Formats: sequence, structure tokens, C-alpha cells
Amino acid sequence: MKNLRITLALIFLSTIFLFSLKTYRDFVISSDLKNEEKNKLKKSAEILNECFDLKNKSKRTINESLKLIEYCLEEFGSD
Repeated sequence: MKNLRITLALIFLSTIFLFSLKTYRDFVISSDLKNEEKNKLKKSAEILNECFDLKNKSKRTINESLKLIEYCLEEFGSD
């Protein structure tokens, strides 16, 4: 009877341990994907900000700004 309790306890603890490892691994993978996505978005934002030339926006007409935006989105909008 004592051996049965020990065996059941070991099986239970092993199961909990394996679920914990899987959860930890999934969490790490999720974090890596989020960081990768953030870096990709940051890079895209930097490229588009350079293309939009926001420092000189007051020197352009609305039509010129729209053409510039269209160009930037066509050129750099999708990877």
C-alpha cells in the first residue's frame, strides 16, 4: 500500500513537472515571437517615417503629401 502511494505521488509530480515545462516553453516561444514582431514593426515605422519626410511636411502641398504617402506605401508598405 505504501509503495502504491509513492508510485502515484511520483506519477502525479512527474505529470505536473511535464506540464510546467511545456507551459514554460510555450511562454518563451510566445515572448520571442512578440519581440520579433515588435522589432519588425519598429523597423517598418522607421523606414516609413524617413520616407514621409515629416520634418518638411509644411513645405508640401496636400497633393504632394498624398503622392508621397502613396509612393511610400507602395515602395515600403509590405515586406
